[in-house]
Amino acid sequence: MAYEREIRAARAHFGKVLEEQLERVERLKQQPDWLDFSQVKPIKIGMIGGDGIGPFIAKEAQTVLEYLLREQVESGKVEFRTIEGLTIENRAAQLKSIPQDVLAEIQACQVTLKGPTHTPEKGDGWPNLESANVGMRKELDLFANVRPVRVPSQGIDWTFFRENTEDMYAVGSQGIN
Repeated sequence: MAYEREIRAARAHFGKVLEEQLERVERLKQQPDWLDFSQVKPIKIGMIGGDGIGPFIAKEAQTVLEYLLREQVESGKVEFRTIEGLTIENRAAQLKSIPQDVLAEIQACQVTLKGPTHTPEKGDGWPNLESANVGMRKELDLFANVRPVRVPSQGIDWTFFRENTEDMYAVGSQGIN
């Protein structure tokens, strides 16, 4: 058969992808039940600057959040943590979409706000890394992207849910071109 070599290569490639996904599922099964935020003190909000203008956006967003949550911050119910290292330079140096030390800091928080991160593209000089967003979806099982749409004047109050970790998103950048 003319395509035997390509078929074998695809089987090996997708076999590895399936093994990684099954390992991820097993890790997720070991996770504790949902977090009851009323029982958490303090709620740690991790501020992740990212790349380019990301650190500036994150800093200004934190200023706004600190104002809006000032009573919770003053009472010790909420605290902010700055998480460094989700830059393209650090990710490229470690050849990881999310370096382990950065992931540990993210996992120590109950909430994160992340600025934009650069996703390498062919020919841009950076190593071929999965996007930090995809890495976070997989590692943290961020299974749903929730998008509310409200236009009160037209009686529209919709919420769209986009699945993030299964189906087409399970393979992510590991597909075959």
